[in-house]
Amino acid sequence: MNEDITAGAHIEMDLPLSNAAGDVNLTDSESTDDAAATWGIRIQEVSATHRRFGKLSLGQGDTASTDRVAVDLSGSDLAAGNNPADMAGGIQFYNRTARTRPVTIGDVIDKVDGIDKDDRIRYDLPPFRGFNLGLSHTNDGAWDVGGGYGAEVGSLEMEAAAFFANISGTSTEEEAMWGGSGSIKHKSGFSLTLTGAVKQQKTVGREDPHYVWGKVGYSAGLFDIGETHFGVSYGQYNDFGQNGDQADTLGFGVVQDLESIGSNLWFLVRNHELDRTGNDNFDDIFIVSTGVLFNF
Repeated sequence: MNEDITAGAHIEMDLPLSNAAGDVNLTDSESTDDAAATWGIRIQEVSATHRRFGKLSLGQGDTASTDRVAVDLSGSDLAAGNNPADMAGGIQFYNRTARTRPVTIGDVIDKVDGIDKDDRIRYDLPPFRGFNLGLSHTNDGAWDVGGGYGAEVGSLEMEAAAFFANISGTSTEEEAMWGGSGSIKHKSGFSLTLTGAVKQQKTVGREDPHYVWGKVGYSAGLFDIGETHFGVSYGQYNDFGQNGDQADTLGFGVVQDLESIGSNLWFLVRNHELDRTGNDNFDDIFIVSTGVLFNF
């Protein structure tokens, strides 16, 4: 509009998938059948950005808490991210005691990514010396705040973020959630990433689900086609399915950049272990997965 003010609009559609990665299972069923395969809306918003006063957004889009637990400078997050349920989250643990499959990976593991996308009004302060801060309020009464920081100091690149979200007015089970993440990478290619989050419960006697997850990474220029990123991760997720649950994950991932076409190849091996109070004895779930991501 002028030197100080920029206006914008953003529409992003949600393509239906016959078998979304997070819903992959062993029950011979697709995550989306033909009857439910309809297009959806991911983002639909208008915004105004002032050079000195920040950005105001209205409509459906990311809230201020979104992706604050997803800070990761390793380059291997496509394969080895902090939410193992993103890959084959529909696979069920086998209970050897009861001979049943009562719980899935997605039931006991959650990265707690804030409110995520919603109809909201959001205000982001202008970035200041590497700091950023945003606030949002959804149309059904939830609100959140999220901030972050990024900098390069000598041979180190670092980034961190945190959030708090009050969802007491929109959930019958949860009061609030908060969390954060941080990542640091050396010019040699080595990196360290840590993240964690908590879901505060309303129900008396229900423990607050929480987790801590970390990863050691390494990036190297092994091939002319682009950098190769390695990551070894471990996470512990407590009380997500029910009180006393402890899900542990140990994974190794590789991401190969295809710089000329802006895409990636990835490979992942990960073991999932579930301990539940009582006499239940669950078999581990071991996953080997590979794929290609095309960006266009």
